[in-house]
Amino acid sequence: MSILDLWDQSKEQVKDKHVQQVIAFSGDGQLKDGSDTSDEFRSFLSAIPSELLQKYADQCMKDSFTDSGLALQDIINQVGKRLGFDVNYGRYRGGKGHIGYDGLWKFPDGHHLVVEVKTTDAYRIDLNTIVEYKKSLIKKDLVSENESSILIVVGRKDTGDLEAQIRGSRFAWDIRLISVDALIRLMFLKQEVEDPKIVKRIYDILIPREFTKLDEIVEILDSGGRT
Repeated sequence: MSILDLWDQSKEQVKDKHVQQVIAFSGDGQLKDGSDTSDEFRSFLSAIPSELLQKYADQCMKDSFTDSGLALQDIINQVGKRLGFDVNYGRYRGGKGHIGYDGLWKFPDGHHLVVEVKTTDAYRIDLNTIVEYKKSLIKKDLVSENESSILIVVGRKDTGDLEAQIRGSRFAWDIRLISVDALIRLMFLKQEVEDPKIVKRIYDILIPREFTKLDEIVEILDSGGRT
């Protein structure tokens, strides 16, 4: 029985499970590129309520376990889908002949976000590597240079060091940063209002402007959407 079947038959039972247990019930229990486990886990994520997605994201960040970063990658891509993006799942692990992005999100107007997901910013991120992902996608005509940018999604809210790293790099106008919490709040906001003007604002703030980190903008948008 797949985890999705178990969800269909006994939602209350599954709701109490830790995300690590959910993965253990999927396929052979190990997240690998192109595996049945990955397919089952992603199908399950697409079927559950957004509140459970938020719970699983929190567990991946607070209770580190084997493949917690890979699970968070899938969860964030599902958040992207619920925000209305056309999502291309990236690879869990890099490999020869494959572009190593975590997700590729396409806006309704055609703009692309090359998404990188990090559970923490405790270690310095190699921005050059992420930028090379975008360059490789451009070379393959999968995105255009003028209609694509990079979004780094980080588990921690306190990302001052990473913000400074981005601002001090030559890629500052091509990269934006958002916490997992703020991105999930955008998802809930979109679901609550479904106002085309608000949805457009959500899309607009994810594209590089004069800001680096997006959390403060989300605070304003979120407050405005609820009044």
